[in-house]
Order: sequence, then structure tokens, then C-alpha cells
Amino acid sequence: MCFRPPSLSKPRECPACGKKVPRMSGKNLKNCPFCKAELPEETIPCPECGVEQPINNRVCKNCGFNGKPGSGDPLKRKDN
Repeated sequence: MCFRPPSLSKPRECPACGKKVPRMSGKNLKNCPFCKAELPEETIPCPECGVEQPINNRVCKNCGFNGKPGSGDPLKRKDN
């Protein structure tokens, strides 16, 4: 997506063991490599409507924003 923040490449912290879990080859791991606990899905807010989205979504499931100006439902924008 065009609106992914650069902070997404930073490692995540495992909620079970507290260790930093790196991204492997740009992919998110589903389980912690240290304690094998399931990791929560990473989400980011849509810049148009503010609804949390899985980071691998290319189009917002709420408003349809796809990163291009003018895309998405104007009635669902967070400033309305």
C-alpha cells in the first residue's frame, strides 16, 4: 500500500515472552520463533477513514481507499 509507514519494518515484541521478533525476508511470522506463541496480526489505520486494517490489505475494507488521491468513499472519511 502506498500509505504504509516506514515503522512497519521494525521488529515486533512477542506478547508472551517479550523478545523482539524480526521480520523474516519482509514477511510477518505467525508464531514467535523463541516461545512458539501466536503473534497478533499487525494492523495500521487507514489514512482516510481511520479503521484498523491488516498491513497486507491493498484496499481499505471500510472505505475502499487504495492509496490514490480521490479513491475511497468520501462519506466514510474520518473528517466527516
